[in-house]
Amino acid sequence: MIVTSFFPGRIRLRAAVFKNVHLYEKALAIIKKIDDKGAVTSVTHNPVTGSVLIEYDPEKLSVERLSLFKEFALKLNYEAEHYSPERQGAVESLLDEIEKIV
Repeated sequence: MIVTSFFPGRIRLRAAVFKNVHLYEKALAIIKKIDDKGAVTSVTHNPVTGSVLIEYDPEKLSVERLSLFKEFALKLNYEAEHYSPERQGAVESLLDEIEKIV
């Protein structure tokens, strides 16, 4: 997974795993659960390029809150970098783990 741009309030990610609409929608549902303060203002997905743009209010979504998910993010990053349709189950399992803690 590549972070193609990042600054407070905006992050763009790109990875082949984001071309899978089912996995994107599952991840989006988790983002909405994490976002208990209405910090995420917009999520734009391009399944052709595998790009996701997340815009958020940095005053409502702290780095501390995001850091709770660092371990899962690192695992997801590994899966994203090695993604193929055969590895979809591994990605879904990680998303299920994250969903349990939110």
